[in-house]
Amino acid sequence: MAGVPEYLDVDDDLEGRRRRQWFDRMILLSDGVFAIALTLLAFDLRGPTAWDGQLMTLWANLAPQLDAYALSVVVISVFWLAHRRFMAMILVADPPITVLNLLMLSLVALLPSVTRLAHAESFYPAIMLVYGAVVVAIGISLAALWAYAALIAKVAPAEVTLRTRWFLLLLILFTPPFFLLLVMAIPSPAPGVVPLSLVALFLVGWRMRLWTLKRLDPRR
Repeated sequence: MAGVPEYLDVDDDLEGRRRRQWFDRMILLSDGVFAIALTLLAFDLRGPTAWDGQLMTLWANLAPQLDAYALSVVVISVFWLAHRRFMAMILVADPPITVLNLLMLSLVALLPSVTRLAHAESFYPAIMLVYGAVVVAIGISLAALWAYAALIAKVAPAEVTLRTRWFLLLLILFTPPFFLLLVMAIPSPAPGVVPLSLVALFLVGWRMRLWTLKRLDPRR
């Protein structure tokens, strides 16, 4: 068609272009919220108000903050990876998927605030319950998004088997509570122990997930 750039797919009808734009903009918004949440975690790090110049004083002030920061970085990273994996298998963004995605993002946006509470109050049990509730709620909302897309609306590709869809759903439901139970099971951890434990657990779980998916779908 004369006057139309080659990169435009003029064969698409208006509805097709609209659906593609909805999907693309939802991905852009999602990545933006995850990126801003990670950035705000770093902005919340604060040095001592009255520092005597001693490194030990600085470390004593920063250690709990860095622990909470690293913990939330791991949590956000795990959810971003899961969200990326699910969205790569969802073909369209209909209204329920959009609403569920917005719900999940609104909870992700809360993580910097609850992280600030966690390091300000030295991980008191009551604060960790609030933190844990937010993390589990993110997992449930992400699981609801995937359950609707893969099992109800069935907007995932046909090559994603039913067993794979159920496995991924159970995995995202199980992972957040398991991570939090591990965190709370470590009594008075030294600085860095909790984040390093979660990273190690994530790497082991990642390999186990790949192994299980290959067993469920040999075509992988």
